[in-house]
Amino acid sequence: MLRKDVIMEPLLMAGFQCDELNEVLSRQGYQAFYIKNNDYQAMPFNCHLCLVDLRDESFMAEANYLVRELDSCVHVIVLINKSQLNSTEITTFIAQFAWDYCTSPIHPERLEKCLGHGIGLARLKRQCVLKEVIPHSDDESTHSSLVMQQLFKQIARVAPTDIPVLIRGESGTGKELAAKKLHQLSSRSQGPFIAVNCGAMAAGLVQSELFGHEKGAFTGASSARKGKIALADGGSLFLDEIGDLPLELQVNLLRFLQEGVFDTLGGNGAISSDVRIIAATHVDLEQAIDEGQFRLDLYYRLNGITLETPPLRERRDDILPLAKYFIQSYLSEYDLTSKQLTPDAKQSLLNYSWPGNVRELINRVRRAVVLSDGDKINAFNLELADKREETQDFMSLKCLKDDAEKQALQSAILISGGQADVVACQLQISRATLYRLMDKHGLQL
Repeated sequence: MLRKDVIMEPLLMAGFQCDELNEVLSRQGYQAFYIKNNDYQAMPFNCHLCLVDLRDESFMAEANYLVRELDSCVHVIVLINKSQLNSTEITTFIAQFAWDYCTSPIHPERLEKCLGHGIGLARLKRQCVLKEVIPHSDDESTHSSLVMQQLFKQIARVAPTDIPVLIRGESGTGKELAAKKLHQLSSRSQGPFIAVNCGAMAAGLVQSELFGHEKGAFTGASSARKGKIALADGGSLFLDEIGDLPLELQVNLLRFLQEGVFDTLGGNGAISSDVRIIAATHVDLEQAIDEGQFRLDLYYRLNGITLETPPLRERRDDILPLAKYFIQSYLSEYDLTSKQLTPDAKQSLLNYSWPGNVRELINRVRRAVVLSDGDKINAFNLELADKREETQDFMSLKCLKDDAEKQALQSAILISGGQADVVACQLQISRATLYRLMDKHGLQL
């Protein structure tokens, strides 16, 4: 029996209510919150897990929408019948969105272990999310480099206008944070800021996600649903990774940019929405245009003004101030005593090429703060100790290849925060190949 004074862990539930499952969860100390009628606003803010019951496959359409509404720190666990592992639709959903899955009949011990592990990792992930803030352009302590000062000046000049902005830069350079800064400094700051990751949406659902749908527009559309464009009315719409938007939908977006109106899926008339468009990409759009993967007319519509977020290797004056800022932030967050960078740590930070940019710096500093002993953080704690002293003059081609392979895996795992699907995507390999290579090199997520 669960003691009444025990605080129950909130658990988001999606699918049809099951008395047997509710009883098991209650005994294990979970308080279930069921999503009803697309009421995503009712989600508990402190929820770390979402258990999606797909044993009734009629819930698939709603499940595809739900997972996109969840906070990125919430881990999805799927409950299915064993026979459903033969369903391509089910296994694709699990591979794309789920952290883990359980099969029916419900095995309490297996479910408890799965949920417990998921909550632990989700909590760590939530703690590690960088606060959504960009220092003001006059903050010399963390952004003193000339390129960043220039970027802040450009943002300040562009923000008051409604001109479309295209933000270009490598992954991890803070393109979304720059977009939010544009919104905060604009006359639309009191309106919504709606972000859409064009590369993370399932191909068959992109149109509904952007433009919305009417009740009965397709199988599973049990109610009407506003799209991201409608939700951004009066504010800013951020189209992240715009280069990944399917070609067939680019023409629909182009019409909206030209005329300010769009059609919902299954709708009868055009709808208008007053939004400021901010797009971002890390890919070469000009090359995509040459290859026929991106429309030239859409490119011109989006590219009203271009802003470049510089890679960290081009703003080395900011590396040490940023590292110290993140150290202090995590010391405060984890309630730890003071820690200082050693001279070799500072030198290693400045010598490193930072392929993962600020996102990688955050990950390395966070791990060093947590794992370092005493009051010093050295190059070894940052995993930047120089290992090149070992001669490689007589290493075979296979050894060199294996060493490069392992380093690429380690870097991708660190940058992605240990998310298997993101690592596989970055390395352009399948998840099966990823797990095989991890076993080969003795690595873990």
